[in-house]
Amino acid sequence: MVTKELPDRAAELHRLLTAPPMLHRDWSTRDGLTSYGIQSSFLELLADSVAPGSLTLETGSGLSTIAFAIVGAEHLAISPFADEHRRIREYCEGRDISTDRLRFIAGFSNACLPSLDFQGRRLDFALIDGSHAFPQPVIDYFYINEHLKVGGLLAIDDLQITSVGMVHRFLMTDPAFELVKIDAFKTGLYRKVRATSYPLDWASQEMNKKNPDFSFLPANLRSRGAGRQIPGLSAISRLLKR
Repeated sequence: MVTKELPDRAAELHRLLTAPPMLHRDWSTRDGLTSYGIQSSFLELLADSVAPGSLTLETGSGLSTIAFAIVGAEHLAISPFADEHRRIREYCEGRDISTDRLRFIAGFSNACLPSLDFQGRRLDFALIDGSHAFPQPVIDYFYINEHLKVGGLLAIDDLQITSVGMVHRFLMTDPAFELVKIDAFKTGLYRKVRATSYPLDWASQEMNKKNPDFSFLPANLRSRGAGRQIPGLSAISRLLKR
């Protein structure tokens, strides 16, 4: 296969940002299209963070997929909407942007991510921007983290949605990740600085240090719950204090 030369990156990104194509189905109309594309500032950040040949992945597809193609990443987009994939390819072909490095999987990420095989390679950059319904963002994070290299970048869009923001809150307690930036008050960018490891299972995670936590109980029962003896809790508490 002969791979096309990369386009003028700055010019193509400018065109994408100033005249974004309508890629997504507008479900409020029968035949309409719209753009739910991620904000321009993040697409610029993406382009500055990814190099030609970087191994990248996203859940969802749209303007970000085109940005990955412009940069020349070896990119995988997972979303259930094959018609979006077709429109993305058509846009790229019309702009002479190579799609040789793009791969689409038309399916739900929770079904597709567990079986991914990158032949020993690790992801340089991943974007979680697929289904926002709980627990999908958590599932996406779990499987993507398995493939993300130390030093790699993870982006999560729409943190203002509670089911998505809970992944951010977990990452902010995990020493394996550091926050790089929150863009436009909604998109988090994180660097993986070490391998995730939980030798004591849940007890190794900072988010569980407030233990026992009876906030799930109705207010009138919390004090009664706090006074109960939980089997094995004292031994776990000693391990946490080491």
